[in-house]
Order: sequence, then structure tokens, then C-alpha cells
Amino acid sequence: MNRTPLIVRIAGLAALALGAYFVMKPPAVVDDRVILGRGGAAGAVFTDDATLRNVLGKDIAYTIRPGPYRKAPLARTLKPGAVDRIAADQPVEIEFDNGSRTGAHTLHPGKPYSFRYDEAGVVKVYPGAHGRADAEDLAPFVPTPYPVVEKMLEMAGAGRDDVVYDIGCGDGRMVITAASKYRARGVGIDIDEALVEQARARAREEGVAGLVRFVRMDGTKAHVREATVVALYLLPESLETLKPLFEKELRPGARIVSHSYRIPGWDDRIVREEALTGETGREHKIYLYRMPAVR
Repeated sequence: MNRTPLIVRIAGLAALALGAYFVMKPPAVVDDRVILGRGGAAGAVFTDDATLRNVLGKDIAYTIRPGPYRKAPLARTLKPGAVDRIAADQPVEIEFDNGSRTGAHTLHPGKPYSFRYDEAGVVKVYPGAHGRADAEDLAPFVPTPYPVVEKMLEMAGAGRDDVVYDIGCGDGRMVITAASKYRARGVGIDIDEALVEQARARAREEGVAGLVRFVRMDGTKAHVREATVVALYLLPESLETLKPLFEKELRPGARIVSHSYRIPGWDDRIVREEALTGETGREHKIYLYRMPAVR
């Protein structure tokens, strides 16, 4: 005969029911925050959400796969520029239509991600989106290989009299190389404070801190009037976003050199294009543009 006191058994059953409620209940959605973990609807136990941003220029539908906190998938739709914040204490699997088949990606707590097109126009999830609502998200940080950096500067004809701007400068290698090799002045712009600090440290190490400066800001809010060369490694939708800035501020004859991606609608301004094969066998396309005398 079970002699366990009735009150103990009742308490045990209540605890099991409560645990099942938090594990199996549907996720809460508060504004743009999807709460998947054991913290309940308030989500107070989560301080570092994964962020998922849409920079495609169109709606993107995705599905959060079933996991330990839910039995059914959760369908979400992100508007252009919108950010979902996903609160969970373990990785979350998502699926989406990438234009040719179903794509999948794992989102880790506290990490930023974004939906973007790759070079072939296929939708993918990239790491490195800053997830801020007050600034454009132009690109994830993917360093340009140094041989490509040097080729871009050579194609642009960089020299001592030039001012080289790099929007989305990352670790600063473009403007630092322009300064150290050609004695050109340079300005690097990036939204990521850690990368800006890294670029400043590299400039000091290379002895060119007096020729270059690095600014932490949204690149779409930059002023590029003094630039004679603009170096870019951004995705097509970001290049499209920056076109009005270039049209407004760049002087006639200013050169723009772009790694991998053409500037949409500017094929008539291409004055040179080349391909460079990297160490891994990847082909890097480089496009050189010149701002026209009459716009």
C-alpha cells in the first residue's frame, strides 16, 4: 500500500503539470520577440536574444522547427528591414524558402543573423547582422582577401593625392593598405565598435594612424564628399541603398571599386572589370566605376 502522504503526492503532480505546461505550451510572441524558453511569457530570464533581420527588400516567411518547448512549428513572416528577437536558452532551428529549395539554419542564443541574397541570388541566413532598428544593416563582416584588396586599389589607381573611403570597412585593411602602400589618406566606416577599435589598433601598428581614421556609424548616414576613391564589399541591395548618397556627394571623376557585386543599374559606368582567383580557387570579380561629369 502506498503510504506517501496525500499532500506530497498532490504537490508532486502539480510540479509535473507545471513543468509540462512550460515545456509544451505554445511560444509567446510579444511585438517582435518570440519567447521559446522556460521563462514563460515574460521571458525575464533571457537577456541575450538571437536576432534575425530581413535585408532582402521583400517579405520573407520562415518557420521555427518543433523543439523542446513546442510540439508544432511556428510560422513567422518578416517585413523588409524588420527584426525578430528570439528568446531561447539553446540553439533554434529554422527553415525558409531560399528561392530554389527549402533552406535551414541554426540560430544560437545571443547571436545576430540576417536573411540576405548570396552572389547567385539565393536567399541565405548570414551571421553578423547588428540587429539594430536605428541603423541600416549593409553587410555581414566577411574580410576581403589581401590580394583582392591590392588589386582593387591598383585598378582604382590609388595614389598619394587620393582619399580612399571604405563603407563597411571591417578590420580596416583597405584604407590601411592604401595608406601604407600608396600613402593615400583614408576613412573607414563601420557600425561595429569592436571592428572599428581593431582597425585603429592595426593602423597604429602599421604606422599609418596619421593618414587614416575610422568612424563608428551607419554607413548610409556618412558624408563622402572628400572621397576620390570608394571601396566596397557589400551586397546588391546595400549598394542600391547607397546609390543616392554617391549621386549626391561624389564629385565627377571619383572612382568606385566594388568587390564581387555590381552596383544595380550602373553598368554604363563600369570602366574596367577583372577576375582574380584566390588561394581557395574562388573567383573574385572586381568592378571599377567612374562618376560621370554630367549626371
